[in-house]
This record gives sequence, C-alpha cells and structure tokens, in this order.
Amino acid sequence: MIINETVSSPVITNTASAPSKFKIKASAKAFKILSGFYSEPILAIPRELGANAWDSHVKAGNTTTMFEVHAPNQLEPWFSIRDFGTGLSQEAIDTIYTTYFESTKTHDNDSDGCMGLGSKTPFNYTENFNVTSWHRGMKHIYNCFIDEAGSPNIMHIASELSKEHSGLEVKFGVKITDITMWVDKITRAYEPFRYRPTIKGA
Repeated sequence: MIINETVSSPVITNTASAPSKFKIKASAKAFKILSGFYSEPILAIPRELGANAWDSHVKAGNTTTMFEVHAPNQLEPWFSIRDFGTGLSQEAIDTIYTTYFESTKTHDNDSDGCMGLGSKTPFNYTENFNVTSWHRGMKHIYNCFIDEAGSPNIMHIASELSKEHSGLEVKFGVKITDITMWVDKITRAYEPFRYRPTIKGA
C-alpha cells in the first residue's frame, strides 16, 4: 500500500553548519517496541500474517486458492500459516524480510501491507519461530529467534530442491494452556477478511 509522504519546505538559516539527521539505535528495546506496538499483540499475528499471505497470492495471480492456517489443538499444539504465493528468495529473506520498515509492497496499492512489520509479529508471542520459503524450485528453511541480548536474529538452516508450490510458511509452538485463546484469536482475526483461509487443526 502506498503511503503519501509529506515533504517539508527547506529551512533557511544564516549558520554555515550542515543539519544532522535523527537516528534510530538498533537496540533490543527498539526491536521489542516495533514488534509489539499493536493494541492486541496476539490477535495481530494471524491477522497480519494472513494479510501478507493474501497479498502474496494476489501478487502471484493465485486468487482462486486460499492460504492455509493451522490452529493449535491438544495433539498438534502449534500455529502455522502457509500461503501459495510467490515465496521469497534467499536475498529477499536477508534484505527485506528481516528489515523493519522494509517491504516489497511500499509502492503497491493492490496490497494491504507496506510497513514491513507484520512479518515480525510472531515475536509478540514467541522467541523462536520457523520460516520456510518455496521459491523457483528451491525450499529455504530459516529459524528466527531472540538472542541473549534481546535482539531478533535469523539463521539459515538448509536449502534443497523442491517441487512444492511456491509460497511461505511461518510456524511456531503454542503453550497447551493457550490453545483456547489462540483459537479465539484466529477466529476473530479472519472475521473481517473478504476471502477466508482454509483452517486446519482445531
């Protein structure tokens, strides 16, 4: 989604010194704030990841197939979301997926997202989640985690040839005591969606 940016008029000054830009320090505190600024952090996970999934379907021209969501249950206590869109290359994972405020949809009005924050929402609940990308005949597996200093990291686990449909999957474990809450959040998250995902699990 394209955001209109306001450009201020230049300031006229008699001083010879050049202006200095404000900066953002890449600290654990900053990452924590950026990952969890949603009013309902847990609800934001299926909602934001679902919006990303559908945007990828639109980009791939695959709007007749729904993305899939696994809701946790007692036998399968995990949440996952798997789309059948474009997938991401290793370069895109390294340069876009892991960068806050970086997005492939900044100049695209056909997509809902544009801030590059939705993909990081799993950190609202867990300190460890897996990302699998199927892209141009390759399967790339990553682990995202919070290190001892409190900063988010990503580690490439493996790459292999694959004949599976292109797309992206995000997956992480859910506490048994949180299963009921997760089912409720998933239900609420997709109520406003015009196109509902296929729900598996619970």
